This record gives sequence, structure tokens and C-alpha cells, in this order.
Amino acid sequence: MTNAMKTRLFFLTLVVAMLSSVSLLAQDQRSATPTQYQYDRYDGQWPAGEGILYSYKDGLIIGTFSKGKAEGRCVCYKPNGEVYWGDFKKGKQTGNGRIYRDNGIVMSGQYKNGKYHGLDTLYRSNGSVFVGKYRKGRLKSRVDVKDEAIYARPEYPRVDLKRKQEDFLKELELIWEERNIHLREKAGLISPKFQGGDINDFALWVNSQVKYPESLAARDVSRTVIVEFTVMKDGALTDVHALFGSDPILNEAAVNAVKGSPRWTPGEHKGEKRSVRMTVPVVFTNE
Repeated sequence: MTNAMKTRLFFLTLVVAMLSSVSLLAQDQRSATPTQYQYDRYDGQWPAGEGILYSYKDGLIIGTFSKGKAEGRCVCYKPNGEVYWGDFKKGKQTGNGRIYRDNGIVMSGQYKNGKYHGLDTLYRSNGSVFVGKYRKGRLKSRVDVKDEAIYARPEYPRVDLKRKQEDFLKELELIWEERNIHLREKAGLISPKFQGGDINDFALWVNSQVKYPESLAARDVSRTVIVEFTVMKDGALTDVHALFGSDPILNEAAVNAVKGSPRWTPGEHKGEKRSVRMTVPVVFTNE
């Protein structure tokens, strides 16, 4: 592994620790910076007008803002692959909107304060449809669907994100994963171990194994692919897939590298072995 790869990997795997000592507020001097969260960044008109909020709590929000909060029609990208298109009020999903998940599920209907509230339609990945009335995120009653054909699945209105926006979501994925690890350990869950070490040790191992595809050598690009996987009770890895990555060839190479992992020491919860989902950054460089 080259020094450049080690440097980039170190940043990606230890980004949470670095955030405690390095302020990100100086990265964008073109506009005023929001103060709701210490490390939020903002592009555009502030505190009102069109803009883009890079929030370490809420995700990437693109749309219109009022008094420093999302207001009106916006799109919100979360690092777990969830995308919300619809109305916001005072920074919360309120009004009509749709949530698209990377597993093929779509929830379309009414929202209030970030939760399902009203009449909502669930489009399952198998093509079936469920309609229900919700209150504060909880299902209150089911609405009979006599003809599912009239409930056509809403198309996903894709938007090409800029490179720094994609990088922010990758960075945020790692931060959320670190937070989840902390919460799991606080709840008595022992994280899986790789050869006696943690996810950082696995990141070093997998990045020493991955090879830059020869078919991309002429492109002179460096890319990072976030790979998600599950460590099973027997220590084997399963459900390995690229969570974030813009190039299918690199995605496949990253997934294959992770699949080649030796067995782990499985995670535990109160003395019982448990399957645990994890993510790792795989860095590609042709240096």
C-alpha cells in the first residue's frame, strides 16, 4: 500500500476522532455558516433562499431554506441509502413526500415532523402495495387496496450529485457507523473482531489486498467505495455489497476483496453470539 493510500485510509477510518480537533467550518467561506450543529456546512443563500446543507445529524439537504432550516420542497440524502423527496417545515419532513430506500421500498404520502402521518402508500420491493393511515409514525388502520394497478410505483427522480456531496455522504456513513458501534457497546454488544483488532485493522487488511482494475488504469482516478457486510455468528461474512461507489468495476473489485476476508471473531450481546452489520472504506489508487 502506498503512502497516499495509507493517508487517505487513515482519514476515512478515524474521521470521527479527527472531527473533535479539526473544525470543518472553514471549508466554505462563500457564505455564512449555520450554527445549529458544530460541524454543519452550507452552500448558497443563508439563512434564507436556495442552498445545500451538509448536516452531520440530518444528512445532505438540497432545496430552499428559511431561518436556517429546510422549508418547502427539498430532497434529503441519508448515508444509509434513504432519500426523501418532498415538503419540509422548520427543518422537518412535513407535508407530502416520498421516501426511497436502496432495497427497492418506496413510502409515498403524508408526513409530519419527520414521521408518517396521514394516508401513506407502501410500495414493496416485490411489487405489492400496502395503504394505511398513520399517526406519528405508527400504523393506525389499513386501507383495502382493490386494484394495485392504479397505485403505480413512483419513479425515483435522480439527481447527479457533485463529487464533494458524494464524498460528504461517504464521510457521514463512517461517522454514523462509529456512532452505532458506540451505542451497541453501550447496550452491552461487543463488536466483532478481525484477527484480534477492530474495523480499522480490517480496513488496513482489505486495502492491502485490493487491486486497481487494469481496465481503469488510463483514467488516472482515485476512488473510495464503502462496502457493507454482515459478520455472522460463526464469523463468516455475508450480504457483502457496495453501499457507496460510482464505478461498477471498482464496486465489484471492492466487494470481492471484502469477500476474501478470513473469519472474524463474532460479536456478542450479553454473552450470546450475534450477527452484526458493518461497513469498511476500500480505497483505490493507481499510484
